[in-house]
Formats: sequence, structure tokens, C-alpha cells
Amino acid sequence: MQKNDQFYLIYQEASEDDCLLTIQPYQTTDELTMALRQLEKLAIDDYTIIKGKKMKATMRVMIDLEEEIDQKSKQTPEKEENPGFLEE
Repeated sequence: MQKNDQFYLIYQEASEDDCLLTIQPYQTTDELTMALRQLEKLAIDDYTIIKGKKMKATMRVMIDLEEEIDQKSKQTPEKEENPGFLEE
């Protein structure tokens, strides 16, 4: 490994409420090995390792959110027989 090279470990943790993307640099293979063991304990087996020089990174994220509509608001209100007007 060259003097300025390091390893970048990239992985994602997700739950029902959260999604976390981690990009962590490591200087040595020993540090990287320890980190991989930790991921194994967490049952995270989908990750990427990049070897390279220290870099500046820019991250762009696009999130599409949709409002959750509950069942009550989906139902249309029942029509009233007499909306409050007096009939003649």
C-alpha cells in the first residue's frame, strides 16, 4: 500500500424508522479487519471497500416523501339527508 492510500468501508444500516449510510476510512488492513468483524456481528454482509488516496467527497441525496393517508381520511363523508335547510 502506498503512503497516502487508505481503505474506505461503505455500508448501510436500515430499520423501520431510519436509514444510515456510513463511509469510514481506515489506515491499515488490521483496522479494516476489525471493522468487518463488527459488521459481521451486526449481520451486515452488504458493504463496499475502496482502496485509494484521501479524497474530498460530495454527497447528493434525493428523497421522495409521500404523505401517509389513514383509512378514515380515505372514506368519503356520508351525505346528509337534510343539510340544515328548512323545506317548504
